[in-house]
Amino acid sequence: MERILRYSMAALAMALFVGCSHDMEYSQPSKEQVQKNVAEKLGIEIDPNQNWNASTAITANVSVNLGLDQEYTLVIYDKNPLFEDDVFYYAKTVVKEGDTATLKLDVPSADSVFYAAVFDSKFRRLVQSAYREDSVLTMNFGTAASESRSNRAAENDADAAPYAKTLNDYLNPTGVESWKTVQQISIAQMKNYTVIDDDIVGSKFEGRSLQNPTYPGGVRTEYGDLQHYRVPANVELRQSFSTNGYSNTYNGLVLYIEGKVHLVGSNSLNDITLVVADGGEIILDAAENHFSGTGRFVVCPGGKITGINNAVFNVNNGGWCYNAGTIDYQGTLNLNGSHFYNNNTINVDVLKGTSQGTYFTNFGHITARTNAMEADAYNQNIVNGCYMKFTGNAGVGGLTMLKNSRLDVGGQLYITGNGLWGGFRNELHHLSLITAGSIKANGATLYGPTAYNEFAVVKVGSVYANNDTDLQTADNLYMDWNSANFYMHDGTKIDQNFYNYYYMRGMVNKISKWTNEDNSTFTIPRGDCTGNGYHDTSEVPSQVIPGEPAVWTYAFEDTPLGDYDMNDVVIKVSENAEDATRLDITLCCTGAANNLTVYLDDMVLFAGSGKEVHQVFGQASGKFINTVNDGIKVDPITETIRKPANFSFETADFWIKSPSGDVHVAKQGEDPHGIVVPGNWRWPREFQCIKDAYPNFIEFAKDASTTDDNIKKWYETSNGNPVEEYIYTPAN
Repeated sequence: MERILRYSMAALAMALFVGCSHDMEYSQPSKEQVQKNVAEKLGIEIDPNQNWNASTAITANVSVNLGLDQEYTLVIYDKNPLFEDDVFYYAKTVVKEGDTATLKLDVPSADSVFYAAVFDSKFRRLVQSAYREDSVLTMNFGTAASESRSNRAAENDADAAPYAKTLNDYLNPTGVESWKTVQQISIAQMKNYTVIDDDIVGSKFEGRSLQNPTYPGGVRTEYGDLQHYRVPANVELRQSFSTNGYSNTYNGLVLYIEGKVHLVGSNSLNDITLVVADGGEIILDAAENHFSGTGRFVVCPGGKITGINNAVFNVNNGGWCYNAGTIDYQGTLNLNGSHFYNNNTINVDVLKGTSQGTYFTNFGHITARTNAMEADAYNQNIVNGCYMKFTGNAGVGGLTMLKNSRLDVGGQLYITGNGLWGGFRNELHHLSLITAGSIKANGATLYGPTAYNEFAVVKVGSVYANNDTDLQTADNLYMDWNSANFYMHDGTKIDQNFYNYYYMRGMVNKISKWTNEDNSTFTIPRGDCTGNGYHDTSEVPSQVIPGEPAVWTYAFEDTPLGDYDMNDVVIKVSENAEDATRLDITLCCTGAANNLTVYLDDMVLFAGSGKEVHQVFGQASGKFINTVNDGIKVDPITETIRKPANFSFETADFWIKSPSGDVHVAKQGEDPHGIVVPGNWRWPREFQCIKDAYPNFIEFAKDASTTDDNIKKWYETSNGNPVEEYIYTPAN
């Protein structure tokens, strides 16, 4: 088998620890002896269902329909390559326009969200995220191309200026009702709010209730009197909130969330402002969560709101809410009567505004199944400055589509001419686009731009109307619609055999501007806010393809009765960045006195430099190499081999030959004498047990069914994990 050996040797030093080379044969310890050793060293009983290989093989099906007659490079990433610099990819291939690429790839079993990017011949890119369903990841570029943020419409565009707002505009809203007041707050202030700790939760919250103190004589005291609280970044709070701020006062009671707040139980969020900081998160662990009074939420850039399936976040009080982070859960966000501004990403099942009416402004990306359509359509005035998508049905009472914006409705769009209290009309500005499976119109007029060289498009499969005034167009609004697909509200097709045919055809005749995307004389450029655009052939700046191949770390104990410092042999394996048919295998360390050899299946590795791991490093047998902070430190050794046929990290058999027997990755329920970890894992230093170096490891080992991300991903660096004093530090 072809190999390439690459290594450089650091200056050799004497080891602090000297062991003996044990080439004698050991008798295999009994199961009872192993269990006793595990109990002594790890202090737990291993979950019989625990799997020590953290990789899992999945299938990705990615369709690309971007309208360019060419091949694309398709890459599956761990993180979004548009925002993150240190991205790793799990697979890379080429896919032709109109085709679906099917890839087999290995991913961390604890991860559920992945990112796909397609790069055209000019390195223009689109990025899409998706959840894997069991072992399948499905994406379709063409219907969800708007995930890219590389060509975003600016909020300071002259067309958007009257509607564009800032975070501070919503922290301290103006224009509130005359009987309400606003206490001024700032991010700088909030960083100094009273820290929530066990004492506050247990006593000053009056049990599990967050209350503002009573002001003596009705006089308000200064900030910091426990009317404002902060959840620090290292705190994860689980609360059933019953809050009482100051009636008719915005920001009278503020909770600033730098860490995580789980809303559990039944939450009544009265007169509270929840501010989610960069890195903070609200997790809706309860089905019902209701704001009232002046209760509201503000999500800063980098903040998140997530939740269980079918969770409801109900702002039913007309509050001023703002999102510059991510709202992502399969439930309902009810913005009943609220002033809501979105400046980043929303993915929910139902996005609605009920009886009181909603003022909704979007300068980000919104994806939802529905907004409840007819029942709430009259009550939602929407200003869309970027991208909105409803996979099912949706409705609006008044709609303003700003320049370079898009609304996609996969089902039926219900649209009226009323607007909220007559306040809005339906208008589409230059280069804006609405697509819908069908439109159900009720007295709606769609206005386009008025300048002679400007235009907007409504592309629809079918129209439902009951009279000839239900749908009209004005100015430079172009309809892309085959008028043969014409129905009454009840679903009866309007054709020449129907008595209303000639009457209803009057509606069609009032539409003066028509177009068809296949032969349109104009173009709406594709972009972050316009998705695939409309009849687009535009160019965007060239870029390079980012990222490195994903790395998997294999760590072994050389005996079943080991000390579980997991550094007797550590190797790291990845696909070769230049040639996907090869693997790079790096020998990182050996903390073993025994003579050990590394294998893949029946092939010995590093044979070109001596086979036995100490020899590979150019050191004498029994030395501890790259496991003692002030001991021998040698550059890792990398060997490149041809990738075996049908290779998968989930099934690959990397193992070590030891005098005490062959040591493979531990099987399900065994003691962890061999493990597979995602990424560039940092191993414990000599004689430091893995449970001390990685505090979350023990909880993981004893509970294979855990749903806690910190425990499932025990190997990641976060919240004091790992403990630095127990981790080996490589040479500078």
